Amino acid sequence: MESKKRADRINQSRPVEEFNTELAGQAARDARRLVAGEIDETEYHRKYHQAYLSEFGVDHRPVNPENAALPKSLLDREVSRRTAFKLAGAVGGIALASTLGARWFGKRALAAEGHAGNAPPGSPFKEEDSPAQAAQQVQMGMVIDLENCNGCLDCVYACAHHNANPPGVLWLYLLPYKDENQDGTNFLLRLCQHCGNPPCVKVCPVRARHKREKDGLVLTDYNICIGCRYCMVACPYGVNYFQWDEPDKQNYYHAKLTDYRDRWVIGNPPKGVMGKCTFCPDRQDDGRANVVCELVCTHDAIHFGDINDPNSRPRRYLLDKMKKNGGDISTFRLLESHGTKPSIIYIGHQPSRMATPVDGPVTYPDWGLVEKRLPLLEGPEPWFLKTIGGSR
Repeated sequence: MESKKRADRINQSRPVEEFNTELAGQAARDARRLVAGEIDETEYHRKYHQAYLSEFGVDHRPVNPENAALPKSLLDREVSRRTAFKLAGAVGGIALASTLGARWFGKRALAAEGHAGNAPPGSPFKEEDSPAQAAQQVQMGMVIDLENCNGCLDCVYACAHHNANPPGVLWLYLLPYKDENQDGTNFLLRLCQHCGNPPCVKVCPVRARHKREKDGLVLTDYNICIGCRYCMVACPYGVNYFQWDEPDKQNYYHAKLTDYRDRWVIGNPPKGVMGKCTFCPDRQDDGRANVVCELVCTHDAIHFGDINDPNSRPRRYLLDKMKKNGGDISTFRLLESHGTKPSIIYIGHQPSRMATPVDGPVTYPDWGLVEKRLPLLEGPEPWFLKTIGGSR
């Protein structure tokens, strides 16, 4: 019974009919198994290689992603006539959904004596966040203090406005709720987790969705993306959006749209391409090392930086708060048990299964924003694992 409900949820997330929906569901399901450690890269690549060649005319998924070079553009490869016709056709008018497919698991963070940036026993920092790892690998991420969030939606509006996203496309999404185990109205800010082990990267046939080596950002090369939406199906966080129409405004606030590698990964995507939170790569490249949502937050809720660096802003903020609270605070990472290695740590209590959605003190229309939610799916998960946006 549970497997049938899971299959139904996957079916709700599948692409429109231009692409093979059955293949999308299967490849996405196994991509999640891959990041969970149930199968390996070689097995996953071999299992779908011929199907990808038949469907797309190419299969640029690397067997060893860490050592594979990223293709420069679609011009560097042959694309099947079938894929070309699909891309040339009008995009269907059906709604696409991307759902959160499993539970969140919280952790208790326990402070210990030592350097302000070191990860004490029981802290939410993992082996991959350790100083030893930091010397070898940068992973930009966040600590989001939900206890400081008041639901003002400043960050949501700033992100949408800065990236000139069309109505209903909210790369940051704030979920207000009430919970019998918590007082008052509480909030959960949902955005791309810029995973250390992202399933969306595993399914992309042309390697448009990729993880940038310099800082761990998970990005989409808009020049390469063919709009198959397989990344949307594979992502368990519900944060991907398909660009249905040409943007009315094209990145007015960005001095340039390409990053230091000369790849178009910045700002709002063109028609027929996938978009999501980017962690403002232009601001990382020019040394500002911040993100717009953090800059506009006046409540000290968003802290951005290298979570592998013990001296970074998010690391110091969280560990300082642990000390101020006697070493006992509640933290969690979304869907940590899935093996995705999310790069965002939340301070606060995760919603219980008894949590119910409510209107916040500031609504999306108050900011002139359009909030689009598809109907909640059937199944055992509570509402906050099923709330989805980005429908047409």
